[in-house]
Amino acid sequence: MAILAGLLAACGATSGTVTPARSQGAHTASGLPTPTPTVAPTSYCDAQDTAIPGAAAAQADGQLSLPKLTAVEQAWWQMDASMVPACSEITPNPLPVQTKNLTNGQLSNGDLATWVQLDSDHWALWEWAGQHGQYEFMRFLLPGGNDATAFIEDGGKVVDESPSCEYPVKVYAMSITASEMSHFTGGHLTGAGVAYALAWAGPCTTTWTSATGQVTQYPISSGQEYLELEITQTETTPALGAYLLTQGSIDPGADATSATVLRESGV
Repeated sequence: MAILAGLLAACGATSGTVTPARSQGAHTASGLPTPTPTVAPTSYCDAQDTAIPGAAAAQADGQLSLPKLTAVEQAWWQMDASMVPACSEITPNPLPVQTKNLTNGQLSNGDLATWVQLDSDHWALWEWAGQHGQYEFMRFLLPGGNDATAFIEDGGKVVDESPSCEYPVKVYAMSITASEMSHFTGGHLTGAGVAYALAWAGPCTTTWTSATGQVTQYPISSGQEYLELEITQTETTPALGAYLLTQGSIDPGADATSATVLRESGV
């Protein structure tokens, strides 16, 4: 359980309860992705991390708008970020990934490949956010947040010490029933659809550093894998293009249904 708690940052694990998301553009329902170009315009990131003027104070005060922002600053502010990221920090560098399409035609192989690319983008963004205090942006990607989001809001920092803890090495797409979809998303999505079983492989370590400087490390040992079930919607914003909005992110220890679905995936 200690390892699982640490991997909440690297893998975004939450319970099955999901806060309904704010729509930011066109999206697909029931976890099905849309094959959309995934490369964000380079004009929407910078050579270095750049604070958005007044954004941190506005977030603390609950302010919803900021005057006189540039188009790039406004694009990131609309996603609840308080800075514009360096392009190098949000460019994914994933490991080779094994994929299997177990949906019997419900999802095309092309759509699965698109989802895998979007997932790599997601983890690059999540890593950047975890290192730069971007807890509101993390809630934008994962409505309701998780333990890592709360830790970072308290002034902590979460760093995956190698790509093995940042990116999964297996992604298996599988069909789930309407009942399972409702269960995994807290009733937010209620139709049958597609879920993705993922595995991260050791050896690697995720390091949590608190605001007071206390360091806690959570390793995945060699030969060990961490599993997770994801349900997402594909949405778009000017800064990211297409991105994954996570509606359910569940580990096999969440409940019997989660364990059964992940076991049946064979991941």
